[in-house]
Amino acid sequence: MAMKMNKSKFISKLSKETGYSEEKCILINDIIENYFIFVKKNKVKIIKDLQVKATLSEDDAENVYDIVIRIITREMKNKLKHPFKSQN
Repeated sequence: MAMKMNKSKFISKLSKETGYSEEKCILINDIIENYFIFVKKNKVKIIKDLQVKATLSEDDAENVYDIVIRIITREMKNKLKHPFKSQN
């Protein structure tokens, strides 16, 4: 991923927001970690991988991508607002 974030925390947030099982979210996380997520050309590659490896439809893969971006940017904003807050 583009930033340091507790993996289990990310997976649980992803599971909560997508409604997918933790096992599927672990697979999604593994796919996401293979790319630098904030590069526009990687979006297409990530969505293709989500369709193939996680067996998601194109719409579901795009929704998951958007959710991942939202989780990561929200976490980045929190860290900017509270730079000395515990990272646990």
